[in-house]
Amino acid sequence: MPNQEDELYWENLNDDEWNKRLSERIDVFNEGRGEIQMPPPPHKIARGEYERGINHKVVTEDLIRHLADAIGDPNPIWRDPAYAAATRWGGIVAPPLYDTVIAFGSAFGDRLRIPGVSRLNGGYKHIYYKPIRPGDIFAIYDKYEGIEEKRVEGKPYRMFVESCPRYYINQRNEVAAVAVSRSIYMGTPPGKRGKDKQTKMYQDKQRHVYSEEELDMIHRAYDDQLDGANRRGAKTLYWEEVAAGEAIPTVIKGPVDVCDACARTMVSCYAYAFAIKWSAMRDHLQHHPIDPDTGEYMFLRDWHYTDHAAQIRGYPFANSAGAQNEMMLVHAVTDWMGDDGFVVSMDSQTRRMLFFGDMTFVKGEIVKKYIEDGEHLVLLNVWGENQDGVVHTKADFVVKLAAKGAYDKAL
Repeated sequence: MPNQEDELYWENLNDDEWNKRLSERIDVFNEGRGEIQMPPPPHKIARGEYERGINHKVVTEDLIRHLADAIGDPNPIWRDPAYAAATRWGGIVAPPLYDTVIAFGSAFGDRLRIPGVSRLNGGYKHIYYKPIRPGDIFAIYDKYEGIEEKRVEGKPYRMFVESCPRYYINQRNEVAAVAVSRSIYMGTPPGKRGKDKQTKMYQDKQRHVYSEEELDMIHRAYDDQLDGANRRGAKTLYWEEVAAGEAIPTVIKGPVDVCDACARTMVSCYAYAFAIKWSAMRDHLQHHPIDPDTGEYMFLRDWHYTDHAAQIRGYPFANSAGAQNEMMLVHAVTDWMGDDGFVVSMDSQTRRMLFFGDMTFVKGEIVKKYIEDGEHLVLLNVWGENQDGVVHTKADFVVKLAAKGAYDKAL
């Protein structure tokens, strides 16, 4: 009898059996709710084995600068020690999403690898309790919160959300950050499968060719970013000065290309090549497509980098990863809040793919301002939309601002 991990086993089930087995598999996973797992030492490698541990446990000025470069953010507070020393922080601090540089993903995530079940990036919630500074040393642990089914009416599939928080502990034994990964699974039994909804959504996608006028607008916007034209910087933004409904300045990114994608990968993801790449994928080759030109397996992440790999999976073009799209939103928020602000949390959702060749216009507005536990907070709704006005990523940011007459001390 085929093993339950085998594709043949699952494809030979009828719809009722398939749904029953899927529910049983999820019940087994959910028995582990609350389980804590310490990731292995960095890059434990053996024949047929590759485990992802901490990518960069020591925070350095160089890594902070590399992350800022991957964001495309020239803000001197991330890169100029003399400038940063004059701020409330007294030195360089890391921008939001530095937690992805320390360690990305979860030891528990993306475990529902069953034929007929597709995984989508459901976005992340990043929570920050302390600023991350050069010299900090991090340990991490993961906690499993299980898989929850979301009822959908009139659809051939079942939908599930898997939640896996990762805790970042600094050398003072402080929880500096928590990143909650969310995976969305769409499970469709064999008898109800048609063309994949996601690939069908993009079947008419065309690559935009930019006019000289459009390129001039983009390049002028980049020059403004380099000059800090819309960056608040050292000028304090006080809580009393903002109001619900106000817009934040738009930040432009793109057209996104493979250089942009690789910049993000090299700073906040695991880099694989040759034998290491083989070790990372050999135990689950059924999830890695075969290149029809060479006959070799292609690493799953390749579809972020080449049109060829994306088209094998049924998508028109290579695409920007969800984490990089989050980074685009961060730039607009930190420019708006200035040096004295602090991002308390960022809760993102991936709505559509952003393909190579697409622009992103990062926009946002203030939803409300409020006081909680003595802190003066602002809730922002921020989103990235492409050149056609289609929103690909959105996020709610909670930002702590200084208050007149009650200046918050540095964390």
